[in-house]
Amino acid sequence: MVSTPEEFAVFLKALFAGQLFTQPGTLELMEQHAPAGVDALGAGTIYAHGMLDNNGVLGHGGQTLGFESDGGYVPDKDVTIVMWSNAASSNVVRTIVPQIAGVVTGAAATGQAGQAGQAALPRFEPLDKCFADPPEGLPVDLNLDCGYVVVPESRNGGSDREVKLGITRLNSGQGTANSPLFMLAGGPGQTEASPEYFSLFQPDLLGGILAERDIVVVEQRGTEHTDPFLNCPEANSALWTAYEKGLTGDDAVDYETGIIQDCIDRFKEQGLNFDNFNSVENAADVNAVREALGYDQIIYYGASYGSQLGQHVMRDFPDILEAVVLDGAATLARKSWIEDRALDAQWGIDNLTKMCEADAKRIENYDIPALVDAALALFDNGPLPYTYTDPNDPSLTIEGEVTLDDMVNFIYGNQGSLAGIAGLPSYLSALVDGGAEAVAAFLGAQKGGTIVASRTAMKGEIALLMHMAMVCSDDPVKSADELKLDGTGRYASLFGQTVADQYVQFCSLINVKELPDSTDIPVTTDVPTLLLSGDLDVATPTFRSQEVADALPDATLVVFPGRTHVQIAGANLCAGQVMTQFVLDPTATLDTSCLAEAPVVGFVLPDGSSSKDAE
Repeated sequence: MVSTPEEFAVFLKALFAGQLFTQPGTLELMEQHAPAGVDALGAGTIYAHGMLDNNGVLGHGGQTLGFESDGGYVPDKDVTIVMWSNAASSNVVRTIVPQIAGVVTGAAATGQAGQAGQAALPRFEPLDKCFADPPEGLPVDLNLDCGYVVVPESRNGGSDREVKLGITRLNSGQGTANSPLFMLAGGPGQTEASPEYFSLFQPDLLGGILAERDIVVVEQRGTEHTDPFLNCPEANSALWTAYEKGLTGDDAVDYETGIIQDCIDRFKEQGLNFDNFNSVENAADVNAVREALGYDQIIYYGASYGSQLGQHVMRDFPDILEAVVLDGAATLARKSWIEDRALDAQWGIDNLTKMCEADAKRIENYDIPALVDAALALFDNGPLPYTYTDPNDPSLTIEGEVTLDDMVNFIYGNQGSLAGIAGLPSYLSALVDGGAEAVAAFLGAQKGGTIVASRTAMKGEIALLMHMAMVCSDDPVKSADELKLDGTGRYASLFGQTVADQYVQFCSLINVKELPDSTDIPVTTDVPTLLLSGDLDVATPTFRSQEVADALPDATLVVFPGRTHVQIAGANLCAGQVMTQFVLDPTATLDTSCLAEAPVVGFVLPDGSSSKDAE
C-alpha cells in the first residue's frame, strides 16, 4: 500500500477515536494485551493486538532497509503524531514519537520523562510507624515492618500519577527464601490494617505459618491505607444531614446521590482517573508488591472480593503463584454484580427451611416461608411510622417511617452470622405476633439508631468510591433487568431489586470503562488452590465456590458446617488449621478431621431455649 504521512495521520485518528469500526468491540479487542506485552518494546510500552501503546501514544510503526515509520494518536489531547525517517536501524523513531507528543501536548507523563518515572516503579518506601498496632495482651510477639509500595496509577500510559499501597509485613525470619503469604481483603473497599486483624496470627489460627513464611497484608488501591484514599466522608453522614434537612423518600435519595457525585467530581478535578481503579490494575499491583519486596513467588490469600481478585492474579500472573487460597469465592463468569443476588437470597431461605426440617423441635414451632411472607405482609398498607429517642441523649428524638425494604434488609442481614441465623425464626415469629406496632418499634429503633450514629461517621466499612469503581468496571450494572428472578419468592425478589437499584445508580455515577469480556472467563490456572466455604454462606453460597473449583485442575474445596461468609476473618479455628497446613505445604494431603467438631446450629425457641439444648 502506498500512502503519505497525511493519510497515515487521518487513518490513526479514525482508528483510535473509534470512527473506523462499526463494532466498538473490535477496537476493544485490539487494545487487549497479555501480561507479556507490558514493557515488551521498552519501558512504558504495551504491545497489544496489532497496536502499540507507547507511553500513552496509541499507534504502530515498522521498518525496512533504510526506512522507518512510526505514528500514534493521543486520545485525551486529540493529537496525532506521524514520523518517517531514513534510518538503517530499527526502533529509532519509537523513542522519539512519545517525546514529540510530550512537547506538543505539554504532558510530562509521555516521552522520556514519563519513562524515567516509570522505571523507578514499583518501589518500597518504609515507614517508622505501622498503620495499626497489635492489641495489648496478644499472646504472640509479632515482628512487623510497614510501608508503602508505590506503583503507577495506570499501566496503559497517559498518566504520571502514582498510587501508594500500604503493606504490613509480619516477618518470619526466613527473609525472601520462602514464598510469603499475601493476604488481601474483600468488599471491594475493605481494609485489613486494624488491631483486631492481628488476632488472626495467634498460634491456634495462622500463627504457625510465621515459622516458615513471612505474611504480607496488602492494602488495595483506593482503600484506607493507600494514597489516594477513595473515600467520600460526606456520604457516611448523609443519613443524619438528610434527616436534619427534613428530607425523606426520593428527596433523601437524591440528596445522597448529589453528595456522592460531588465526591467523584472532586477527585476528577484533582486529576484522578477512576478508569484506573479496576481488578486488572489491582491484580498487577499484587505482582508489583511482590517485585518491590523481593520475593520470587507468593502464596495468595483473598477473602470475598479478595477471592475474585485472586482469580484475576491467577489469570494474569500465574508464574508468581506457588499456591492460592480463596475464602468465599464466586466465579469470574458473572457479568453483572447483581445478576445472582435474588437467586442466592432465595437459596438462603430454602437452606434455612431445610435446616428446620432437620430439626424436630424447630419444625414444631416455625414455618420459615410462612413467617417471611407474614413479616412482609405487615407492610401491605405502606410504611409504618416510628419514634426513636436516643438513649444517650433523651432530648434527641427521631421520627420517621420503616419500610418494606427495611424488613427485607433485616431478614438478609441476619443470615450473615451464626447468631443471626439462630435467632431469625424467633425474631420473625415475635414480630408477626406483635403486628405493625411491634415491627415499627423494633425496626424503628434500629433505623433511628443508625441515623443518630451517622452524625459523626467520617468513614464507613468500605472505601465507597473505590468499591464503585471496582464493581462497575469488572461486573457493571446497567439495568435492573440483569437481575435473575427465576424461582425466587417475594422476599428474594425484593432484596435483589433493592441491590439492583443501588448499583444501577452507583455505576451511572462513577461511569468507568468496562473491562473486556476476556476478564469474565473462569480461570483454569494449574496451581494448587484451596477454597474455603461455609455451608450457611448466603453471600457466596458453597455451590458458587464449587463452580470455581470445577474449572481448576488442582483445587480442593473444604466446606465448614455451621459457618457463614468468610472463614478466616470469622476466627474459624478449623479453617485456620486447614489453611496453615496448606500454606506450609501446598502439595500435602490435608487433615480435615476438625470438621467433625464443627458447631451445631441451635435455634432460639419461643421460650428462649435452644432447639439443641436437649441433645
